[in-house]
Amino acid sequence: MSSLVLGLSIGAALVAVYAFYLAGFRVENGNVGALTVFGKFVRDADGAVKTYGPGLQWKPPWARAVEVSLAERSLSVADNAASIEVLASDGTRVRVNARLRYRVMPKRLATFLAEAKDATDHLRGLFRLTVREQIPRFEQREGELSAYTALRLRMNELQQKTLDALRDQAAKEFGVEVIAVDYLQIDPPEELVDALNAVITAESEANEHVARAELSAQGRVLAAEHAVSIANAHALATEAEILTVGQELAMLADQGVLNDYVERRRLEVLGGSRRIFLNHNSNLRS
Repeated sequence: MSSLVLGLSIGAALVAVYAFYLAGFRVENGNVGALTVFGKFVRDADGAVKTYGPGLQWKPPWARAVEVSLAERSLSVADNAASIEVLASDGTRVRVNARLRYRVMPKRLATFLAEAKDATDHLRGLFRLTVREQIPRFEQREGELSAYTALRLRMNELQQKTLDALRDQAAKEFGVEVIAVDYLQIDPPEELVDALNAVITAESEANEHVARAELSAQGRVLAAEHAVSIANAHALATEAEILTVGQELAMLADQGVLNDYVERRRLEVLGGSRRIFLNHNSNLRS
């Protein structure tokens, strides 16, 4: 009999420990907790879902605790974090990569938990749809070359418009507060990229030709300057020689021996030649 009582006591103690274990749950910092009983949320007197802050909390053993992070989250406009193609206001297709930053609203926790299994995917779908709606509506202004130019120059305005379009619907349908929309990348259409690459290539080739032409012209200018300097030096030397010879001839003329000098020089020249051609009258017979 005593063994039976001891066994029952131990069993009761274990059941009490297990019930105590089931009656407690812990909520981490930055999170919020809620309770469900047979699939229904435990609500307060106002009908709102009753929430529990960080720390050790108590609940009925038959209730199930649900913990949700209130930290800021983010998701990409595309499933694989790649860009999507969007039709701009002028009909061109641009590639867009954007991120949405949000957090769960404690007062709308039931709405978020109702979509908890696919909330991220559904929110991403809403984000993608809003981006596809806002970019075509973003008109270019006077002086802006294209819709792509307008998107790049006024990206802050586009982000704010997308945020305003998302805020109310995201809170109503998914119980999240949209914090910011960040357009990380807006690339031009493929044909514009090809045209820009062609322009860059042509500009590079033109700069190369210009550089070569300038180098060749500089070489020719330097060569011409060198030739001019040589010719100038030669002319100066010739001028100096002529002046010297003139001075010597003038001195010989003053001394009265210029004719004798000229005759002697003529004889020296004739003596150094191999042939002498004599002028004669063709009418006279030899």
